[in-house]
Amino acid sequence: MKYCYLVSSLPVLHLGEKPAMGVRAFCAASASHLSNDEYSTVEAVLENREPPNRLASTYWNSEVQLRDAVVRTRAKKIGTDPAPFLQQHEGFSATIENQVIDACARPNPLEQELALDQARWALADEIALTEPFGFSGVLAFAIKVRIAERWASMDETAGQKRVETLVLSTLDAPNNEH
Repeated sequence: MKYCYLVSSLPVLHLGEKPAMGVRAFCAASASHLSNDEYSTVEAVLENREPPNRLASTYWNSEVQLRDAVVRTRAKKIGTDPAPFLQQHEGFSATIENQVIDACARPNPLEQELALDQARWALADEIALTEPFGFSGVLAFAIKVRIAERWASMDETAGQKRVETLVLSTLDAPNNEH
């Protein structure tokens, strides 16, 4: 209950909708409530890098397992060895493995990414359950606001231009065989 005021002041987030509070506003709102270590942990989660906190490392290990499952699934589809791309992580969740298999079976990349982020969102919900008005609740919000902001920033026109640029750069590569 240490962060009851902070957590209760945060808006409800929905995947696929623009968040009422973005990452910057969340950082500003939480900075004065968190210890330096907790704030560093939140920053690591927001930057999608390994956090120094035990609670956050549970999420991080789940994130690494999810990424590894994606690597294995995609490597199997193209007939390559996934081993060089896998990262070490603690623990194992059959749920995560099944969520990735389901996500990768979706018909297009956008639906696949959405399913993977839904799995991440569910992991954040699980973290929040341990202490909803404690640091767990703050951490869960950080995970969700990062995901929600990412989806809110997606733009079809910008995405199309990015794909075209990538394709053109691939075609213009010096070692490209036409």
